[in-house]
Amino acid sequence: MNHLKRKLTMSFNIILFVSVYFFSITQSNARSWRVGQIPNGNKFGCLNCHNSSYGGSLNSFGFSVKSVVGRGSKATFWNSVLAAKDSDGDGSSNGEELGDPDGDGKSTDGAEITNPSNPESKPQKPVEPVLPELDIKKSKSPFSFNFKTVKGQKYEVQATNDFSMWDFVDTIEGTGLEMIFTDYREALFLRQFYRLKVKN
Repeated sequence: MNHLKRKLTMSFNIILFVSVYFFSITQSNARSWRVGQIPNGNKFGCLNCHNSSYGGSLNSFGFSVKSVVGRGSKATFWNSVLAAKDSDGDGSSNGEELGDPDGDGKSTDGAEITNPSNPESKPQKPVEPVLPELDIKKSKSPFSFNFKTVKGQKYEVQATNDFSMWDFVDTIEGTGLEMIFTDYREALFLRQFYRLKVKN
């Protein structure tokens, strides 16, 4: 009888150890602090990046996050590049789904928050992206303007004289700082209009 009790106790201890071990592995895969590193991340918690609310295997958005942040790293990773991606392929960008279409970390008031890893969950109404603000100084020649950039995001400067066709002028890669664009081209028209396009 005692021998049977010892065997049952040992079996119970092994089962308990294995359960705790696998639970700890699952928990270790989920990085709880990352929920707070994405806009409105608390709405879906670990389900933003994992197939389970307890962590475990990564979903489509989780793999997108993994591609830009190191394992266990607590560094900030949310930016315009990740916001512009459509991880779940539902036609809405990650930023649109999380209420921050331009990826600057600031939520758009009244935005409908949906899960960026679930193609069945997407905003019903589009969220207008926030465009970079140009700081145009008064100057004669050459013409220049300043604008704030997001690190890793590419910007395309375009120009036109009649709004019928926009010409490519330059591509600028963001550094996270304010940058200046100067147009050194020869002036061919009395007026020239510029726009800055965020490249996906």
